[in-house]
Amino acid sequence: MSKLYHINSAYSLVNTLYGIEANTDEFEDLALTAWGMINNKHTRLYRYVADVEHGELLLPCNVQDVESVHIPLTDAPRTSNLDPFYNYEAILIERYIDSFPSMNSPFNQRGKYVKYKEGGDRLYFDKDYKNVMVVYHGVIADEEDGLPMINEREMNAIAAFIAYRETYKDILRRRDINKATMAIIQDLKEDWLRKCNAARIVDHLSQNDMNDILDVKSR
Repeated sequence: MSKLYHINSAYSLVNTLYGIEANTDEFEDLALTAWGMINNKHTRLYRYVADVEHGELLLPCNVQDVESVHIPLTDAPRTSNLDPFYNYEAILIERYIDSFPSMNSPFNQRGKYVKYKEGGDRLYFDKDYKNVMVVYHGVIADEEDGLPMINEREMNAIAAFIAYRETYKDILRRRDINKATMAIIQDLKEDWLRKCNAARIVDHLSQNDMNDILDVKSR
């Protein structure tokens, strides 16, 4: 993955590349609009621990996809329906498996999977639980303000979008619509679309991706 920057880094780039002073009050909304249209979301795995209250658990704002949900209970069968004790042999086997380095993965969490339903920014449960662990794919965001991080190509595209929008609004405000100004707008729009497409290109192709590409070319 290439180096990531705060989305606000595009602000100074608007002035550097286009000589336009972006409106500070509207910049963040415009930058997020452009980021949404580019539709690149840099993600990683997160682990989040919280309590379920009134059958609900509020998710962090950067959640993209929930991978798994665990509660800190022993995930082993009981010896019978009447016996309150767990199968001690099964517990030892599970701990032995967890001791292998290959099992030390974010996807392999100790505890018991719990059923839930997802709706909006919350998870819903049949009852309250303590210390529920949610493993999820989340957008990489700034820890202080929660705004997304972007790479250099996305930064250039966002700056191009804001330059296009700011110039267009300024021409409409001054009612200076003519062939010359519309040509400027068209150039800026094409610049934005070109950089938007460039920003959508993935940073890294895996060996699997390369194999698929070579398979297509060899057919």
